[in-house]
Amino acid sequence: MTEADLLALLDDPARLPHHDRDVLRARLAALPDGDGGVGREVFTQAEAVFGTDPVTPAEFGSWLHFAATVLGHEEYAERVAVAVPALPWRTVWAWWRPVGVHETEPNLSGDRSAEVYEADGRRLLRVEAPWCEETWFDLATGRRVAAPEKDTAEPSEEGEPDGPWLFDPDDENSWALRAPYAWEEPVPLGGGRFVFQDARGVAVVEQDDKALADWPRGGADPVHRAGPEGGPWFRPGTRETDGPLTAARLDRAFGAGRVVRTAAADLPAALTHAPTRTLLAEAGIPRFWTAGVTSFARDGALPVSGPEDLLTVGTFDLGYRDRAEVLLHPTTGAVGLRRPGEDADGPGQDADRPGEGTDGPGEGTGRAGEAVVPFARDLDAFVRLLEAVRRHMGACWDPYPGEGGAEIFLRAAREVDGAALAEGAPGLPVWEHVFAAVTELGVDGY
Repeated sequence: MTEADLLALLDDPARLPHHDRDVLRARLAALPDGDGGVGREVFTQAEAVFGTDPVTPAEFGSWLHFAATVLGHEEYAERVAVAVPALPWRTVWAWWRPVGVHETEPNLSGDRSAEVYEADGRRLLRVEAPWCEETWFDLATGRRVAAPEKDTAEPSEEGEPDGPWLFDPDDENSWALRAPYAWEEPVPLGGGRFVFQDARGVAVVEQDDKALADWPRGGADPVHRAGPEGGPWFRPGTRETDGPLTAARLDRAFGAGRVVRTAAADLPAALTHAPTRTLLAEAGIPRFWTAGVTSFARDGALPVSGPEDLLTVGTFDLGYRDRAEVLLHPTTGAVGLRRPGEDADGPGQDADRPGEGTDGPGEGTGRAGEAVVPFARDLDAFVRLLEAVRRHMGACWDPYPGEGGAEIFLRAAREVDGAALAEGAPGLPVWEHVFAAVTELGVDGY
């Protein structure tokens, strides 16, 4: 089989479920990283979620359908449903974090809920978690909708299904299917449909009674095994986060209405660093950001005058009554930090590791309690680091088996600003404290 034949096979859901997956996996491992399309993404995502155990072509078709749906490849999912008509179950819709994807939402870590309501003649799904504000979906389509008017939505409950529950590992009369181990306590919707939820999101799935009529029984097998080594594959350029910061991107990361932007004409004349002026006017910075015991707040739209001809960007509350000013050099764009009680060597610096010789703003003032130490290369890097914490929260707190959430997050942070996070960097202790919200503390801050 040539490389072209292999890629064509992956893009053909009529043939793919019938092929030896061990052979495919070995061939994919030898492919150049830049070669492939939607089929390669879907195949590797399916195995990353459900594992590499052999299953029937029909059940693997259900895996492919789920993977295509969560990746947003609706056309491929439709082709799977047509090509494999005996799917034991299919994904109606999903709001789900795929393996290897790091986005702010969905993030249902912690105490979450998914509840069905009826309002204005249609059924809605209400989803909420500590890091997911109340979000409503049209239950039939998965389309996000506005919250219903107060007191217009009534809880809607279906009775238990006649016969076994889908993916029930404790009922020997349930079908012998594989499912992620966290797919517990489904919400029955009637008509063979269920809502499943875990920390990665929610999914509405539908069983096919005809396909399951002769399916082996014995209970579901909850998958709690890592997928193939190397994880899922993504088409180059489709999941990268090193592109420019934009208003839409920051609204997704921090929440619409929680990003402040300042018209270019209203920015201080003293701010001459062009990239920073563009960032503040077009993309913005978070008005409020929090993780664990740490928070950042920006009061008002304009950077205001600070010490030593610097501009004040906002304030970090580091917890335990520890606060720090985030300051901006108007000419170089470098970001510095000033903490009460810090000397010129910066936080956590030993006498033999002075914070001198760097390019940060306001360094080496020598005045206890007023020193400004280098903190980030520029405001762009500062915002990206805050964004990285939000994007990686869910994967750090609830990684898939073998995903390595905290390790991947720290690697991504170093790619943003390696100098600020290097050993001995004056601002490193503060960044480590900020990052601990997702690398050491749980979703509840403990």
